[in-house]
Amino acid sequence: MEKIKNKKTKVAFIVKISIIIILAIGLLVLFLYVGCLFLIPPKVENIEPAANSPLVALDSSITITFNKPVDRNSLISSVVPEIEGEWIYEDSIILPNHLYSKLHFIPNQVFKPETTYTVTLENINNILGFGDPKSLSFDFTTRPLPSIEAIVPGNAITDLSPNIELAISLSEPNPGLAEFVFLFEPEFEYEQNINDSLDQYILTPTQPLSQGSNYNMIVNRIWIVKDKLSQEIVYRDEPEKLYAGSFQIAPPPQVEKVSPTGDAVLVDNDIEITFNEAMDEASIKNNLSISPDIGGSVVLYEDKKTLTFTPQGLDYETKYQVTLPAGTENDQGGYLEEDIIYYFNTIGRVNVSHFSPQDQTTGVGVNNTIRVSFDQEVDHASAESNFHIEPASEGTFSWDGNTMAFTPTNHLTYNYTYKVTVNSGVISIYGLDSDRDFSLTFATAPEVIKLDVRQDFQDRSLSCEAAALKMALSYQGVVVSEDEIMNHVGYDHTLHENGTWGDPYLAYVGDINGRQNTTGYGVYWDPIARAAGQWRPSEAFTGWTITQLTREIALGNPVVTWGIYGSGYEDSWTTPEGKYIYAWKGEHARTVIGFVGSVDNPSKIIINDPFAGQLYWTRERFESDWGVFGNAGVVVR
Repeated sequence: MEKIKNKKTKVAFIVKISIIIILAIGLLVLFLYVGCLFLIPPKVENIEPAANSPLVALDSSITITFNKPVDRNSLISSVVPEIEGEWIYEDSIILPNHLYSKLHFIPNQVFKPETTYTVTLENINNILGFGDPKSLSFDFTTRPLPSIEAIVPGNAITDLSPNIELAISLSEPNPGLAEFVFLFEPEFEYEQNINDSLDQYILTPTQPLSQGSNYNMIVNRIWIVKDKLSQEIVYRDEPEKLYAGSFQIAPPPQVEKVSPTGDAVLVDNDIEITFNEAMDEASIKNNLSISPDIGGSVVLYEDKKTLTFTPQGLDYETKYQVTLPAGTENDQGGYLEEDIIYYFNTIGRVNVSHFSPQDQTTGVGVNNTIRVSFDQEVDHASAESNFHIEPASEGTFSWDGNTMAFTPTNHLTYNYTYKVTVNSGVISIYGLDSDRDFSLTFATAPEVIKLDVRQDFQDRSLSCEAAALKMALSYQGVVVSEDEIMNHVGYDHTLHENGTWGDPYLAYVGDINGRQNTTGYGVYWDPIARAAGQWRPSEAFTGWTITQLTREIALGNPVVTWGIYGSGYEDSWTTPEGKYIYAWKGEHARTVIGFVGSVDNPSKIIINDPFAGQLYWTRERFESDWGVFGNAGVVVR
């Protein structure tokens, strides 16, 4: 029993000793912990954002975590550049408000972009304030504002759809850190949306943009600062231009060709419209209309540029209207800005579309070909058999396309009225036969007899008679000068005074270089005929009829005639011998070289005037002038 008792006593002692040792160790550990907690200065375990972080979010906060509670009464914290906010201590050891080991700075606003901030903590110490206080300073840099990474469409892109959407992709999300302002010239209204990831704006015009227009685009970015609590904007920076470019909307589609057009369209023709670019097939089929309405099928070729409508059958002699309204689209969303409307007439009965010469034409050449143009292809034999000309004239037919030409075998009669008729019954190749007559009348030109007499002009102020004879002789093959002619005419040097002067029936009166009816006058037909007789048979005459004159011209003989130049007036005198001389101021000689019309009834007289050039005078005017000197002249044969 004694042994058992001693053994229990020994165990109890060991237990006591063990408890004492455990308590001692616990007290030691507690002492060390308390000493560590209250006596050793705290150390920084973690910083958010980390020191020297380069791309810190603008809406971040600052958190500094210590390994033990800090003395918050002595710790001094700051952020440079300064920003409003609140420093909050967190993670207390003794709840609720004691022994904090974390310091948290919550800004009232977002940080400024692309800015390096310096966070400084001074007097970092334990809660008892023992030991040397420590300091902490670290930097971080905020990330830049979102910038433009891409814009679709890009700068200077052309031929865009008027229904285009614009996509502006950002370098990073934009959770309200900046405003992006989109400016366009010319302006247009649009809806603006941003995607779920906040890094792309989509601009959708409310109406199609103007086709063919160039749009200038500017994108401005404005940094804004919002109060975190109220979300009100408390600061707005100046706009910063990030992008300036342009884009061009494709011009509207255009019609390059329509077929058929005009008249006499065959009833089995297809209708074709060719565009300058690919079109939308559904839009074409929905919008094409033809009036009067006809059935048929619409096909858009593979290149989508050519529309072909194959009708079930067009009607004869019908006017059709083909319409593609404004708004018809191409395959890129472009559209016609105006209605495309054109007309054509289907082939009907044969008609004469043109006569040559035209109806009521006068002065038609006697060797002219008569042409009849039909509005469609006809049977040549039936057209020729239905052609008639009155008075009847033989001739031959030829064809050029749909034009029939009749060439008389012998020339037509001068100054005569003809009637041409194309009777009904001309057979059409593709249309309907003619059912009525077509006719015209025309008058042929009068005959023109004109000698090839070269125009010459007088050498001296009053040498018209010599110049006129010179032209007549030249036509007959005699080349002489005015001086040679005047050597045979001779001069009368009688002075002009007191109503007396020389005799133009014998020689040239006065100075050939003088002034009319003052110092010089001229010469009459007998001396000129005498001079002409030196080279060619000639005849002086007075009192001739117009028929006698034209008959000589028709025989190839030019005639020198006397009249006056300008208004003129009678200015007679007597010779020293007392002979009365009938004279006019403006006396003038001309060469008659031709006439228009028949010998018996000319309508015009053709003259080579040595002063005025070649003239076409009416018969009445010529006879009036010729009659001043009694229809006198010289014919050179």
